[in-house]
Amino acid sequence: MFDVKTASDYVRGAFPYRFDRIEVKGSVFTRPATGTHLLADFERPREAVSFCLLGEWYCDFPSGPHLGELASKAADILGADGFFGLAGARRAGTGA
Repeated sequence: MFDVKTASDYVRGAFPYRFDRIEVKGSVFTRPATGTHLLADFERPREAVSFCLLGEWYCDFPSGPHLGELASKAADILGADGFFGLAGARRAGTGA
């Protein structure tokens, strides 16, 4: 998932799908985990969030960005860890 403004020629060729609106829905952790067991993150208290990434983005899939990259970008924007997913995306076209 790369911003169109800073994308190189390589990115334009390797990530041909362009989106101008990516909707993110998820939840942000409000407290630390209570243990170290496998489901500790799923038991943490969370608060629901939803927002849109506006601007143009090059993505690797016709359905939208890689979900790992999307979750990382969402955590950076919000400044908190949590669970994030794609709620919707509007395709702007292919190529430059």
